[in-house]
Amino acid sequence: MRTHEYLRPDRGLQFKGFRLCFTVFAVFFWVPHAVFADIAVLERIVESERTVPYIGASLRTSSSSRGTRTFEEHIIHVSGDASYRKVLSVVGERHPLADQQSRDERQRNNRRRSRDENDRNNRWREQSRWREVRIPFSEEAIKLIGRNYNLEHRPSDEKIVNHETDLLIIRPKFAGRPTKHIFFARENGVILRVEDYDADGVLREIFVYTRISFNAKAVNTKWEAIEKDIRPGQRRSQPSSLAEAVKILKRGPVQPEYVPSGFQLQGVRKIKRRENNTIFLEYTDGLVNFTLFEETGKPPRFNAREQRDVTKIDIGGTTVSKHRFGPTDAFRWTTSDIHFTLFGEIPTTELQKVVESIINKANVK
Repeated sequence: MRTHEYLRPDRGLQFKGFRLCFTVFAVFFWVPHAVFADIAVLERIVESERTVPYIGASLRTSSSSRGTRTFEEHIIHVSGDASYRKVLSVVGERHPLADQQSRDERQRNNRRRSRDENDRNNRWREQSRWREVRIPFSEEAIKLIGRNYNLEHRPSDEKIVNHETDLLIIRPKFAGRPTKHIFFARENGVILRVEDYDADGVLREIFVYTRISFNAKAVNTKWEAIEKDIRPGQRRSQPSSLAEAVKILKRGPVQPEYVPSGFQLQGVRKIKRRENNTIFLEYTDGLVNFTLFEETGKPPRFNAREQRDVTKIDIGGTTVSKHRFGPTDAFRWTTSDIHFTLFGEIPTTELQKVVESIINKANVK
């Protein structure tokens, strides 16, 4: 019987196709291991953010069509799931350039300036207080990131505030999603810089420490000095449930039939006011969120800036208002005496599909 050369074991396994088979098996076993390892890196970062005490100062810069602002902040983290930040200064304003404004717009802005002075002072007083900031990436978010994003861990040659760093890159598997670069201290896993890029690869936001200390004694000394000035964080909204939302809206909340790939309902929250009640549904893919508000009573009003940007479109026979909201669009409409608002950092085309699915479902009801 003829023996084929590529099957002869006496050739020291140097048969044809061996390299191809080896490559296939290597990729099969290595890729899941690499993905698992990089998820483990993200888990290490999150655990470090919860457990390693530190104190420092940072710069946070964000850009949008309305301009660029840079915040200088003090940050302290003792332990647990929250850090505390205090804004020291703000550079830049989010408003159109003066030469891009019409005379009427400038006059309206001048009339509003004195009226808004107290509001600005109040906002600054609020910003300049120590406030609680939740640690990013819950356990559920990490699982979703593992499904919806590719993670790559690599050493970095860059030192940040004299600490050697590694880099974790989180890239989307789906079009239209952002990319995140996380530089973290090699010694303890604490985040030192974060760069957020939009779907087109444009850097939109950067956060970086200008100084940081992991000295436990210094952290405790500072904490003792400021602890009395820290007030518990109070959010306008409270956790809720779909069952409670039925009572608040006097009907079941309308959930979209369509959500972009990888997204799922993260939670339900409520806002109870004297004149109306609001519930909102938060959807996430682990890294990006979009939010659907459903409100009773009087429809929400557009502020002056939003009103300038509003365009009316028809979706499923319903008039929908669209306006710019940060880097994307927001949608508002009314169906069956419920006022809807939808926004999130996903492509406008995807948001519009969500709107259409909600309108179709609401009309059926």
